[in-house]
Amino acid sequence: MTGEYGETLTFEKRLSLMRQDVVFRHWACPSPEQISPTVPSFLAQLGGPTIIQLNGRDNTRCRVVVTLLHGNEPSGLKAIHQLLLSGIQPEVNLLLAIVSVDTALTEPLFSYRFLPHQQDMNRLFSPPFEGHLGIVAKALIDIIREAQPEAVIDIHNTSGDGPAFSVCVGHHARYLDIAALFTHRLIITGHRLGALMEVPGLGCPVLTVECGGSRQVQSDDVAYQGLTRFVTKPQLYLSIASEEMDIYHHPVRLELNKGGRLCYAEERQANMDITLPYHIDRRNFGVVRPDTALAWLGSRGIRALRVQDLQGNNIIDEFFVDQGGKLYPRTTLKLFMATTNPDIAVSDCILYAVKETDHYSEETVDDEAGWN
Repeated sequence: MTGEYGETLTFEKRLSLMRQDVVFRHWACPSPEQISPTVPSFLAQLGGPTIIQLNGRDNTRCRVVVTLLHGNEPSGLKAIHQLLLSGIQPEVNLLLAIVSVDTALTEPLFSYRFLPHQQDMNRLFSPPFEGHLGIVAKALIDIIREAQPEAVIDIHNTSGDGPAFSVCVGHHARYLDIAALFTHRLIITGHRLGALMEVPGLGCPVLTVECGGSRQVQSDDVAYQGLTRFVTKPQLYLSIASEEMDIYHHPVRLELNKGGRLCYAEERQANMDITLPYHIDRRNFGVVRPDTALAWLGSRGIRALRVQDLQGNNIIDEFFVDQGGKLYPRTTLKLFMATTNPDIAVSDCILYAVKETDHYSEETVDDEAGWN
């Protein structure tokens, strides 16, 4: 990046420009002694959206970590807290963006994805950036652009229990390299919902990492171990094969049509358009075949649901079928992000699915091409 008169701006100068932003608090190089000892007290110490800067051994490069876009997904925050307490020096300069602090602080702690009067933070990273949260999203985009990182990791928890996976918006070897630091599962999506990973023109890979459910102990370990590898690895992008990745293409979202009614139970419930079993999330990343009943349907049958393609057409008949008042896969599917939270199921989606024919394995090997 160059300044007004064409001079090259150092990382420190770029940070100085970032500090002009009043949306985020900027905290430079805190020592372990300055970090509150517990996660709740650390969250209270932050008080609001915060960028924490750590200087790396190599100050010519930068990486960015974003977390807590959703207030009920704490694994990334816990990993950052543990990292800061450890005093580890990152390999390169590091910016840690902790976003929905107010939401996470609302009692009971870590209960709200977003507050009742607000929108989903991770649906606001595209114009027109309206309202307070839109301003926060635009400020974060500007900070990332100013920092010129070589990679951005956005750490989440899934809305139901299940194994860790990562998500990106394009097929490039660099996504595989950084995904392998956290998990061997990578989903390549064409959906554009306003998420951070969809922002164009950042000049580097932006990878979403779903560490697993917020109640799962292993989710915190996935976040911390992956974060540690991300900040201490001298080179993120490899020149030789490292690990075999499971790649999933063309995921779709099973959604409830507007005005539909949904619940969770162990048998069909009257006046509901779909009744899901309590533990539908146990099917996450499991294979479901056409003989597997997934839920009970109401009087409107499968027409209460939709699966939209990228052009907005309802293609539910390609993926699911109504047999005897129950929802079955039409073809062998792999499910993920199946939620047990009815609010998320109604406002966002019930689950994601990908045809097993769109799943294959690939080794993490950099093609040495420039990033586009």
